[in-house]
Amino acid sequence: MTDEKRFALLIDAENISAQYADYIMEEVEQYGVCSYKRIYGSWDRIVRTKWEAQINKNSLKAMMQINNTRGKNASDSALIIDAMDILYNGNVDGFCIVSSDSDFTSLARRLQEAGVMVIGMGESDKATQALENAYDKFVYIDVLAKQAAREQQKQKAEEKAVLAEARKNQEAGNTPSKKAVEEKIKQIIMENDDIGKATDLGQIGNELSRFYKNFDVRYYNAKGGKQYKYLKEFVSDFKSLEIKGGKGQGVYVSIKS
Repeated sequence: MTDEKRFALLIDAENISAQYADYIMEEVEQYGVCSYKRIYGSWDRIVRTKWEAQINKNSLKAMMQINNTRGKNASDSALIIDAMDILYNGNVDGFCIVSSDSDFTSLARRLQEAGVMVIGMGESDKATQALENAYDKFVYIDVLAKQAAREQQKQKAEEKAVLAEARKNQEAGNTPSKKAVEEKIKQIIMENDDIGKATDLGQIGNELSRFYKNFDVRYYNAKGGKQYKYLKEFVSDFKSLEIKGGKGQGVYVSIKS
């Protein structure tokens, strides 16, 4: 959209771990479009590290630096210079600086003075209060990562509970057997054949759900114990049935001759 704000994303690879890359990209996309996506660090902090894979995945431009003087970080200086160049070019509405380094406090304040939105991202136990206050908004990416991990664990636990309950129901005879489902599918196909109508996968799903109120492919396991996720793979496993179509075309099911 033309009214979306344009942001310059500048990442300090010497201060931020690559494990947060996905959370950084997801968060900045909530504010607008990244016109610039740059990452700064020395060769050994980017190449042959986890950041190298993230650079390719997220189309980041690596701005690798050489520290010519002991104790001086050339990457910080390069990031600051680039930020000012981008500001003066007037191509962005805001900046997102990813670092917990307090050396960027003055840069954030200067960008704010220019009237652009400035977002900071860093780790909750490393960023100083002065650094956080220099931004319009400061995001703790380590907290976001921990929350996401807890959500994933919760989701896995819920899926495991659903599967356990499904197996319990199936053992108790509350769900139809795979053989019964297979016969029902064949009946649907034969009824359609009698009136010269092809049987699409969607109709089969609707008919099975209507006939068996508790039907769900996730209640069944394929060979090897793998749980089914989709109706298509469930139906494909019946040797008496044949699936045709897909990739933009309708998916149809017939009885093998």
